[in-house]
Amino acid sequence: MKQSSKQNRKTSFRIGKVRGDLRGKIWYLTYHENGKRLRPKIGPDKEEARQMAARINSQLESRTHSVFNFEPVQIYDLQTRWLNHHEQVLRSSLQTIRRYRAATTHLINFIAQKGVASKTSLFQVGHAEEFVHYLRTIKVAPNGHENSQKRPLLDKGIKYILQCC
Repeated sequence: MKQSSKQNRKTSFRIGKVRGDLRGKIWYLTYHENGKRLRPKIGPDKEEARQMAARINSQLESRTHSVFNFEPVQIYDLQTRWLNHHEQVLRSSLQTIRRYRAATTHLINFIAQKGVASKTSLFQVGHAEEFVHYLRTIKVAPNGHENSQKRPLLDKGIKYILQCC
Protein backbone atom coordinates (compact mmCIF):
# COMPACT_ATOMS: atom_id res chain seq x y z
CA MET A 1 0.00 0.00 0.00
CA LYS A 2 1.39 3.42 -0.98
CA GLN A 3 1.67 6.24 1.51
CA SER A 4 0.51 9.66 0.46
CA SER A 5 3.03 12.48 0.16
CA LYS A 6 1.52 14.09 3.27
CA GLN A 7 2.35 11.02 5.37
CA ASN A 8 5.93 10.93 4.02
CA ARG A 9 6.57 14.53 4.99
CA LYS A 10 8.34 14.89 8.33
CA THR A 11 6.50 17.04 10.82
CA SER A 12 9.31 17.51 13.32
CA PHE A 13 13.08 17.79 13.65
CA ARG A 14 15.64 18.26 16.39
CA ILE A 15 18.82 20.34 16.43
CA GLY A 16 20.63 19.92 19.73
CA LYS A 17 18.30 21.06 22.51
CA VAL A 18 15.79 22.67 20.14
CA ARG A 19 12.86 20.75 18.66
CA GLY A 20 10.90 21.97 15.65
CA ASP A 21 7.26 20.95 15.16
CA LEU A 22 4.90 21.53 12.26
CA ARG A 23 1.42 22.43 13.49
CA GLY A 24 -0.92 22.96 10.59
CA LYS A 25 1.22 24.94 8.16
CA ILE A 26 3.34 26.78 10.75
CA TRP A 27 6.63 25.68 12.30
CA TYR A 28 7.16 26.13 16.05
CA LEU A 29 10.38 25.68 18.00
CA THR A 30 10.41 24.25 21.51
CA TYR A 31 13.27 24.60 23.99
CA HIS A 32 13.94 25.37 27.65
CA GLU A 33 15.84 28.43 28.82
CA ASN A 34 16.35 29.44 32.45
CA GLY A 35 13.94 26.70 33.51
CA LYS A 36 11.13 28.04 31.33
CA ARG A 37 9.69 26.32 28.28
CA LEU A 38 9.67 28.60 25.25
CA ARG A 39 7.71 27.88 22.09
CA PRO A 40 8.10 30.66 19.52
CA LYS A 41 6.17 30.65 16.25
CA ILE A 42 8.55 30.76 13.28
CA GLY A 43 6.50 30.56 10.08
CA PRO A 44 5.68 28.25 7.17
CA ASP A 45 9.25 27.78 5.87
CA LYS A 46 10.98 24.65 7.21
CA GLU A 47 14.46 25.83 6.21
CA GLU A 48 13.98 29.12 8.07
CA ALA A 49 12.83 27.15 11.13
CA ARG A 50 15.92 24.91 10.93
CA GLN A 51 18.24 27.94 10.69
CA MET A 52 16.54 29.61 13.66
CA ALA A 53 16.75 26.35 15.63
CA ALA A 54 20.48 26.13 14.90
CA ARG A 55 20.98 29.75 15.99
CA ILE A 56 19.02 29.25 19.22
CA ASN A 57 20.85 25.99 19.94
CA SER A 58 24.23 27.71 19.57
CA GLN A 59 23.06 30.47 21.93
CA LEU A 60 21.88 27.89 24.45
CA GLU A 61 25.20 26.03 24.23
CA SER A 62 27.21 29.23 24.72
CA ARG A 63 24.88 30.25 27.57
CA THR A 64 23.85 33.55 26.00
CA HIS A 65 20.24 34.73 25.87
CA SER A 66 18.29 33.49 22.90
CA VAL A 67 16.48 35.71 20.44
CA PHE A 68 13.07 34.97 21.98
CA ASN A 69 13.99 35.34 25.65
CA PHE A 70 12.67 38.82 26.34
CA GLU A 71 11.24 40.06 29.61
CA PRO A 72 9.20 43.25 29.50
CA VAL A 73 10.54 45.80 31.98
CA GLN A 74 8.73 48.69 33.62
CA ILE A 75 10.15 51.96 32.30
CA TYR A 76 10.60 53.25 35.86
CA ASP A 77 12.67 50.13 36.72
CA LEU A 78 14.71 50.60 33.56
CA GLN A 79 15.46 54.21 34.55
CA THR A 80 16.57 53.07 38.02
CA ARG A 81 18.80 50.32 36.60
CA TRP A 82 20.30 52.69 34.02
CA LEU A 83 21.09 55.37 36.60
CA ASN A 84 22.56 52.78 38.99
CA HIS A 85 24.71 51.41 36.15
CA HIS A 86 26.07 54.89 35.45
CA GLU A 87 26.69 55.51 39.13
CA GLN A 88 28.13 52.15 40.22
CA VAL A 89 29.70 50.62 37.10
CA LEU A 90 30.66 53.52 34.85
CA ARG A 91 31.39 55.80 37.82
CA SER A 92 29.86 58.83 36.09
CA SER A 93 30.06 62.13 37.94
CA LEU A 94 27.23 63.14 40.25
CA GLN A 95 26.30 66.06 38.01
CA THR A 96 26.05 63.76 34.98
CA ILE A 97 23.75 61.44 36.93
CA ARG A 98 21.63 64.43 38.03
CA ARG A 99 21.28 65.54 34.40
CA TYR A 100 20.32 62.01 33.32
CA ARG A 101 17.81 61.72 36.17
CA ALA A 102 16.25 65.10 35.30
CA ALA A 103 15.99 64.16 31.62
CA THR A 104 14.50 60.70 32.18
CA THR A 105 12.10 61.98 34.84
CA HIS A 106 10.26 63.82 32.05
CA LEU A 107 9.45 60.42 30.50
CA ILE A 108 8.30 59.03 33.86
CA ASN A 109 6.06 62.08 34.41
CA PHE A 110 4.67 61.74 30.88
CA ILE A 111 3.76 58.10 31.49
CA ALA A 112 2.10 58.96 34.82
CA GLN A 113 0.11 61.90 33.41
CA LYS A 114 -0.98 60.43 30.08
CA GLY A 115 -1.49 56.85 31.26
CA VAL A 116 0.44 55.37 28.33
CA ALA A 117 2.24 52.03 28.37
CA SER A 118 4.57 51.76 31.34
CA LYS A 119 6.38 48.67 29.99
CA THR A 120 9.12 48.89 27.41
CA SER A 121 7.52 46.22 25.23
CA LEU A 122 4.26 48.19 24.98
CA PHE A 123 5.82 51.60 24.24
CA GLN A 124 5.12 52.32 20.56
CA VAL A 125 6.18 54.95 18.01
CA GLY A 126 2.91 56.81 18.59
CA HIS A 127 3.78 57.11 22.28
CA ALA A 128 7.17 58.58 21.36
CA GLU A 129 5.48 61.17 19.15
CA GLU A 130 3.10 62.05 22.01
CA PHE A 131 6.13 62.36 24.30
CA VAL A 132 7.76 64.90 21.97
CA HIS A 133 4.49 66.86 21.87
CA TYR A 134 4.38 66.71 25.69
CA LEU A 135 7.96 68.03 25.90
CA ARG A 136 7.02 70.97 23.67
CA THR A 137 4.12 71.91 25.97
CA ILE A 138 5.76 71.76 29.42
CA LYS A 139 7.52 74.70 31.03
CA VAL A 140 10.66 74.33 33.11
CA ALA A 141 12.87 76.61 35.16
CA PRO A 142 16.11 77.20 33.22
CA ASN A 143 18.27 76.81 36.32
CA GLY A 144 16.12 74.15 37.97
CA HIS A 145 15.12 76.29 40.95
CA GLU A 146 11.44 76.06 41.86
CA ASN A 147 11.02 79.85 42.26
CA SER A 148 12.56 80.76 38.88
CA GLN A 149 10.37 81.93 36.03
CA LYS A 150 9.44 78.96 33.87
CA ARG A 151 9.83 78.82 30.08
CA PRO A 152 9.22 76.18 27.38
CA LEU A 153 12.01 73.70 26.74
CA LEU A 154 14.45 74.72 24.02
CA ASP A 155 15.07 72.42 21.04
CA LYS A 156 18.51 71.63 22.42
CA GLY A 157 16.94 70.47 25.70
CA ILE A 158 14.35 68.34 23.92
CA LYS A 159 17.08 66.65 21.86
CA TYR A 160 19.07 65.91 25.03
CA ILE A 161 16.02 64.41 26.76
CA LEU A 162 15.27 62.22 23.73
CA GLN A 163 18.89 61.03 23.61
CA CYS A 164 18.74 60.06 27.28
CA CYS A 165 15.42 58.28 26.96
